[in-house]
Amino acid sequence: MDFFKDKKDLYKVRETLLEMINDRGYFVPESEKITFEQFAIKYDNKNLDIYIKDQEKNKNFYIHFHNEVKNFSKNDLKNIIQKIITNYGDENINLILLLKEKENSAISKELNKDMYKNVEIFLKKNMIFNITKHIYVPKHILLSKEEENELLEKYNTTKGKLPKISKSDPIAKYYGMKNDQICKIIRKSPEVGEYVYYRLVR
Repeated sequence: MDFFKDKKDLYKVRETLLEMINDRGYFVPESEKITFEQFAIKYDNKNLDIYIKDQEKNKNFYIHFHNEVKNFSKNDLKNIIQKIITNYGDENINLILLLKEKENSAISKELNKDMYKNVEIFLKKNMIFNITKHIYVPKHILLSKEEENELLEKYNTTKGKLPKISKSDPIAKYYGMKNDQICKIIRKSPEVGEYVYYRLVR
């Protein structure tokens, strides 16, 4: 393994994850915006995990980098949850897991339990580059409840009749979209300028 490349990749992943939390509308403290040299020290000390507390919105995030050779297991998941509860006393924290390989079927099944509803998994290889910055990716905006009602009333329709976007779609995952939310998508076209369409998250 090229450890320097691994450090550089993980540093990029870290930056993408912090941008993701910020893009979801949550506060990221300046202290987390570190240089590669500062990150390298954390890497060498195996101190990569991040805890972010947004007091204004009462929303907390814990990002865990699973950087071990062995695959992530059910026991690893339970141990991290227990560590968070012990250290922060927060059973409703948003836990973001950064894995090298796709989770196994046992983990996928475990995550269907209600107690893990705030757990998200991202693969390292998919987070080295921020997908929302790609030139061909249109702007995605989650609507508030009020905006949803206005939209449905305007077009005299129901949520179920809207075209769908899967919650496993990379953009949907990036913004943490949930079932039954409506996403506004703004695409730019040289011919017609901007045009807007909507998708229901499923």
